[in-house]
Amino acid sequence: MKNFTGFIIRQQRLARGMSQEALCRGICAVSYLSKIEQGIGNPSPAILQQLYAALGINYNQNEAMLEKAQMMLRSYFDKYFHSETAEEETAYLKLHQQEMENSELHLSWHLFNLFMLIQKYGKSAPVCHQEAAYIARFQEYLEPDQLFVYYVGAGLIEGDDQIENLRLAETIHPIAFVKQSIAECYYAKREFMNAIDAAGQAYSTAAEEGSMPTLLWSSYLLGACYSNFNDMSFMLKYYKRALELSRGYDATISSLIQYNIGSAYLEHKNFQDAVPYLLTSMQPTDSSLEEQKVLAGQKLATCYFEQGFASLGHQFLQQASNRRTDRMPGVYETLLVFTRLRYIENDRSSPEYEGLLRDLYENGGEALGDSYKRIFADYLIELYMAQRKYKDALAIKSEYGYV
Repeated sequence: MKNFTGFIIRQQRLARGMSQEALCRGICAVSYLSKIEQGIGNPSPAILQQLYAALGINYNQNEAMLEKAQMMLRSYFDKYFHSETAEEETAYLKLHQQEMENSELHLSWHLFNLFMLIQKYGKSAPVCHQEAAYIARFQEYLEPDQLFVYYVGAGLIEGDDQIENLRLAETIHPIAFVKQSIAECYYAKREFMNAIDAAGQAYSTAAEEGSMPTLLWSSYLLGACYSNFNDMSFMLKYYKRALELSRGYDATISSLIQYNIGSAYLEHKNFQDAVPYLLTSMQPTDSSLEEQKVLAGQKLATCYFEQGFASLGHQFLQQASNRRTDRMPGVYETLLVFTRLRYIENDRSSPEYEGLLRDLYENGGEALGDSYKRIFADYLIELYMAQRKYKDALAIKSEYGYV
């Protein structure tokens, strides 16, 4: 890192809330300290020692340790941007946190920590924003590769400037990982045409790089985009390409794709074609898929009930209920109760049915996923038409984009 001596002095001074005048009193002039912090001064070892002592810094200059830490940092980020695990690197860097913080690798440590926090707490966690804001105060000290990592980390955190940060990262290293991250941001904002364009660029770049993970996930994202456009032809094209690319990967990836294909068929009331995909999505034993299996079970129940296979509908609805736990979102229970009312009790005119359906339509999307929004919209339109509430039905059609 350039200017690391001046950086560490400035960083520690600010962390302690000290003014330049307070720090340099009896050591050097304020103007000289300012030059040191800017990296344009050339202080003697004696002055540096006094400044470090005034700050209470135990500055680490263990060259062997720092060289290994630098190697571990490079390896960690190389693996991260190739979607590989980096357990050895992570363990080493965490073990040497304090030594790195009090060294020229201070900002490199915080860049690593930013990615750790995102993985641990999620992209919207306040602690992630705090860490990114801390690093941002010292951007002038970052080398280009460090600046690239900062922009990627800042771009992964949810916020208004996500895409802007990722675009800045792209100007430094236009790798497939960054292009895919941009596509995912556009998708989260429901800007599907922009997402398609960015995912297409990610796929092309990944093909040149030989990045199999990005080839897979960009194809998956393209399928999801076209699903939102209700374009079954292109959706199937890209989802099936993603399925082929997922061969040899963890079965959970294939399961997710199978689930989405089945869900898309269900949205379009193609119940027969939905069933085999939804059944396949329930096969992996990975405990992380329990929520998906609850939803897949409910969707299979819907498919069977709609086709007149009531016994199978009962069976899969019961399986979904048995899999549901209190740790899952409460809307899951609402969905299962609603399904019982609709298909088992055949109660589609009661206030309870309407209330549950309206709640699912208005509030269930975030927890249940976009694939349910169209289904609930169709159910509401069906209900309001039966009640002769034509204005309400028209409002749902307009709100969802049918008219």
